[in-house]
Amino acid sequence: MNSARPAFALFSALLCCASISPAAAAPEVPLQGVAWEQADQAYRSYQGGRYRDALQQVDAALALRPDVARLNLLKVYTLQKLGRRNEARQAAQRALKRGVRDPGLQAAVVNLQSNPGAGSGPATSAAYQKGFPLATKAYAAYNAGDMPAAERDAERAFRTDPSQGPWALLWLDSLEAQQRWPQAAEAAGTAIALGAPNTSDLEARRQTLKRRMAVRPAEQAYQALIANRPGDAVPLAREAVSLAPDISSHRLLLVTVLLLDNQPAAAEQAANDALEVDDESTVMLVMRAYLRQFQGKAQVANDDFDAAMAQDWLDEEQLRNVRLIAIDAALAAGDSARAQALLTPLDANDEAVARRLQTLHDDRRPSAALNLSNYPAPRQSCQDTPYGTQCELLPADAGGAAGPASEAYAAYARQDYQEAIRQARKATEQDPDNLEFQRLLTTALAAGNDQQAAEAEQHLSDAIARTPSDAELLMQRGYLRMRTAQPARAREDFRAARDTGKAPKTVILDEAYALSSMGDKPAAVRKLKHAIDMDDHGTLDLNDEQRYNTRSAITGFDREWGATVTTSYRGARPSTTIANAGQSSAGDSVVSTTELYWRPSEFNDQNGVLELYGRLSNTLWDEGGSFRSKGAVDPCTKRALDDGGVSDSQSVTGWPSTIGALGVRYSLADTGFTFGLERRFLLGSATREGTANPGKNSDRCAVQTETQLQRLNGTLLRYKLKDSAGGWLAYATYGFYKGTDLRFDQSSWWTVDAYSQLGYSLEDNPATWTLYNVNSEGSRTDELAEAKGRLKREQLFLSNEIRLGRSIKLNEISPNLVLFPHLVGAADWIWQKDQATDLHDATGPNGRFATLLEGQSFSLTRDQGSWSMAAGPGIGLRYWFREDHYHTPRSYLDWTAQYRFAIGGGATERAEGLFMNLTLSY
Repeated sequence: MNSARPAFALFSALLCCASISPAAAAPEVPLQGVAWEQADQAYRSYQGGRYRDALQQVDAALALRPDVARLNLLKVYTLQKLGRRNEARQAAQRALKRGVRDPGLQAAVVNLQSNPGAGSGPATSAAYQKGFPLATKAYAAYNAGDMPAAERDAERAFRTDPSQGPWALLWLDSLEAQQRWPQAAEAAGTAIALGAPNTSDLEARRQTLKRRMAVRPAEQAYQALIANRPGDAVPLAREAVSLAPDISSHRLLLVTVLLLDNQPAAAEQAANDALEVDDESTVMLVMRAYLRQFQGKAQVANDDFDAAMAQDWLDEEQLRNVRLIAIDAALAAGDSARAQALLTPLDANDEAVARRLQTLHDDRRPSAALNLSNYPAPRQSCQDTPYGTQCELLPADAGGAAGPASEAYAAYARQDYQEAIRQARKATEQDPDNLEFQRLLTTALAAGNDQQAAEAEQHLSDAIARTPSDAELLMQRGYLRMRTAQPARAREDFRAARDTGKAPKTVILDEAYALSSMGDKPAAVRKLKHAIDMDDHGTLDLNDEQRYNTRSAITGFDREWGATVTTSYRGARPSTTIANAGQSSAGDSVVSTTELYWRPSEFNDQNGVLELYGRLSNTLWDEGGSFRSKGAVDPCTKRALDDGGVSDSQSVTGWPSTIGALGVRYSLADTGFTFGLERRFLLGSATREGTANPGKNSDRCAVQTETQLQRLNGTLLRYKLKDSAGGWLAYATYGFYKGTDLRFDQSSWWTVDAYSQLGYSLEDNPATWTLYNVNSEGSRTDELAEAKGRLKREQLFLSNEIRLGRSIKLNEISPNLVLFPHLVGAADWIWQKDQATDLHDATGPNGRFATLLEGQSFSLTRDQGSWSMAAGPGIGLRYWFREDHYHTPRSYLDWTAQYRFAIGGGATERAEGLFMNLTLSY
């Protein structure tokens, strides 16, 4: 996996927000000229107790500046002093209707509506009388622009009488005017704690102050991103969210920096927190969906995408963008069916849709592990509005001119790595100081040829030398080294990344796979089991697919030995191994094969798997057979014989038919090829003796002529090998399997099971040859001659089979039981040559027959090949078992039945009919 961090593609749209403050009330324009003079006189008159003058003067000021909240409040207070309570309330209400938004005016309306039966004079509590002069001085100082004095007197006035909420607001106004926002927020909290009656107004003001305070850390976080320091941006973004949790752009910033800092799980949690505040946020819902798919949580990601697309307030363009992002997620997950379903409603002429249709048509294999290079994040489009900063998510390939960097990302996404490298080089040439372009080039090079991969490794090493604690760079180099067959060095990188404390905890899985590639399977198993333990304790948080894959890897790495027992009718091949593909046989018979294998872990690494095995094969049942000699040819005259004679073939079963083998085979990793060599032993007595007839007409004619001279019914030539007889078998096999394992995430899936095997066997053993007389029934009687010699057998064969069908889990019975209806196609070709060679030391009661054998070497076959081809329906049933906490099912019992129809070749007797096998793989 390559894990570059293309930050510019992810947060470039967010940079606009660095200068955007959250929506807040615009600052009040200062009083000037006549308005200021009238207001100043009004405050002085009010302070001097000349309330009628103050009322005339404040009305004159309001005629010029009706928007000033302080003047409207002064009028309200003056009318109260004059005992005109109803007029005071009405003045406050009119100001609010004009759009003057001030908590003091709102509080005045409430206070003046309450206690209507109270006297018309102002409040006369001792606290109020003591605090009022201080408040008056504070208002005068505020109007005069002396904010420190206004702050001092307003605080003293409020603390004297905490029941006067407007005085608390004046205290806050004075601090805000000095841009002392932390102190103003603290003052709001103090006022609430002291019992101010306008708690809601003070809380609203405190939230507004915190929004202003959040702007600074948000700006600093953006600057850290620009400097390619997402780790430094994380605490700043968290501070901005803590101060202003209702500002969605700050939450999006936090999600972004966590993702760029290689903390996708924390980013997902930040998105969760945002959705708790606003559960209808399309941006956060889609972003969480992306993050979940990024971590391999396809099902919950799909749920989020579906929920976002179901929001009925999205316009057509917004819905298109969400759908395209969901399609990218489906393609990244390899879910072509969902991608097709999501694409169907869209316009195929849309360029973005056409690109995705082409990707779907190409059926590219999804990346094993997702990262920001092969699965870039959605683009973020943010704008300043009267309601604050508003953001939308666009597909990763949307918007802007397609410069070299964008072209490189697009080429990388479609797996055109050479084009990605060319475009990335252009981007770095245009902006050589751009670190993100340098990382883009490194990522593209890592997917190239060996020379380019070496260049990428050098780039990564140089970058790590500058920032040795960059976990993402270390992991990227580790993945590259895994790809270039350097597992030991890759493991060092994964360990170093884990030691930084910034790598995802799943790096333990990468380290385990590196150990496996080094050949240390036991250590890899220990690591993977520890990962399962961590997940059990909630410290790793694997999703269902990751946990199942981890258990599956344990099952594979932990297997050092195994056994396979297969019983086949008509020689259908075992479905457990293609290292010794079965040959079909003519006639009805049941054949048994038992194999035990061992995988020495020290020889199993990233290059392949070595197995040593032993095998026993024999015939359990054979019905034998009979054939007519009609159509036989006289070997001397070449004339046809039509005697209608019938001969019976005798079956041999049980131990006498047993053949043993000891062998070694090696499977090349990630290729499908297996190569094997085995030594075969003819253990059963019936495998070491039998009858033979010369393959050439001239040899058969010589025997027949000699028989006629002696007036015998006929002769029978038999051979017998020594107990140590055996031979050699060499083979090469290519296998292709898709969907043959048990799946936990689907109830049915397409399955392909195919193999092709080319093999050569050779037996060359000392033999004793005996010529017998036969009676009229064809049974041997007298021995005519005996000779020493050798029996040489050669066979070259090519065997092919493909099974295509759909695996269906029978969950109603057991989730481990799978039905496999399929179509089968099979073809084979066999060439064989058997020879009796170097016959010598011939003896016998009749010297003429001994002379016939002495010094002879003759073929026992026609030295020609035959082929067959067949196809038909089949059905399979497989039950998986031996599953535990750490392992997926390790064994299964499989039954397969097929009926094949011959469609080609001359050897139809071995191609058509019913074929069955029953296999136990343990």
